[in-house]
Amino acid sequence: MSDTNAITTNPDVLVIGGGSAGVAAALAAARQGAETLLVERHGFLGGAGTASLVHSFCGLYDLPATPETVARVANPGLVVEFERELLAQGIAHGPVRMGRVDVLMHQPQRLAGFLDSVCRIQQKLQVCLHTEVTGCEADGQRIVEVTLQCRGTIWKVRPRMVVDASGDAVVAALTGHPWEQTPAHELQRPAYIVGIGDADGEALKGDGPLKIAGCLARAIQEKKLPVEAAGAHFRASAGLNEVFLTLDLPGDATDVRSLTGIEMQGREVTFAIVEHLKKALEGFARARITTLPVRAGIRESRRWIGEVVLTEEDILESRSSAHAVANATWPIELRETARGPRLLYPKEAKACGIPLGALRARDLRNVFIAGRCISATHRAQASTRVMGTTLATGQAAGIAATFPEQDTATLAPQVCAILSQLEPAK
Repeated sequence: MSDTNAITTNPDVLVIGGGSAGVAAALAAARQGAETLLVERHGFLGGAGTASLVHSFCGLYDLPATPETVARVANPGLVVEFERELLAQGIAHGPVRMGRVDVLMHQPQRLAGFLDSVCRIQQKLQVCLHTEVTGCEADGQRIVEVTLQCRGTIWKVRPRMVVDASGDAVVAALTGHPWEQTPAHELQRPAYIVGIGDADGEALKGDGPLKIAGCLARAIQEKKLPVEAAGAHFRASAGLNEVFLTLDLPGDATDVRSLTGIEMQGREVTFAIVEHLKKALEGFARARITTLPVRAGIRESRRWIGEVVLTEEDILESRSSAHAVANATWPIELRETARGPRLLYPKEAKACGIPLGALRARDLRNVFIAGRCISATHRAQASTRVMGTTLATGQAAGIAATFPEQDTATLAPQVCAILSQLEPAK
């Protein structure tokens, strides 16, 4: 990696961030024939689905109209391909119906290997891991140069088009272009997830979750556990002898002190929870934390201001158009407190169509956006941020980035035409 001569310095498309959105954007752009460079700050791809141990793809399927409705993938192309291959390779199982939604459960460690394989064989795609964006230079309405760094090695690239799939709208922050951020006390809380080994899976069945919740509530009341343990959620993993513990903690992912506190507090509280359950509850006597996340799962930070801002009303009214480039099907999932999610469902079990304008920077002609930092209000983002939807917005942004700069009204039908030729949603 110290020799960057083999890395293209003039890519057609630079994709920043290797989570679900970034991988989809990079694959989509490369498949359209664009020389594509994907940069990711961690040592593996997958973002929240690997680094943060988020073990379910939400938003992958349509909302079921009735309890008997069979799960149906909501978006074409890569979304269908990923669901099929993850199931075929035993990396995922499902879909699993949880109340009024369907999710695909997966193994985070194996998902990282799967994403390696699909990117490695893709022609015209280069991947740089352990690589961060440290600077962006804009000239008028264009990004003309991006500074990259890997462990002290610094180099510059001059991309024709950029897709910001960083999750944190880093290009907007570095260039001073318009972005929004909800006040820290209203942000969707980050999720700190750990893997627990040697816990009896039977302890999570039947009335098991109620017993765990009661045990933790008593411990908090007796000051044996901190109040941050409230709302802890346990779920058996897919295909592994492991249980996942999820803890929602307050914090601002763009503030270094807050982010450091989230990580340290997450470790402190999850270890305390497991140690207490070992002594207090049958089924956890031998439990131990076996897997820590590389980073906390950030649900919300900065959001770009695009040509269009997707709203809560758009989600709840299932608004769409003939030129929508991705379908959002997850309910508005509010995680603003430690009491667990509050779900707001659309009036009808129909998708909200995401317009291309919500994936395009308002004041930068050569920047598209994908993933959790697309142009949306705080509550709309609580629907569109999930991994199934970010795969779809990434795919659309990657395709759009392969076209010469055009007005969005002209470009959107062309993107939709390409999407219509891909493997259909099913």
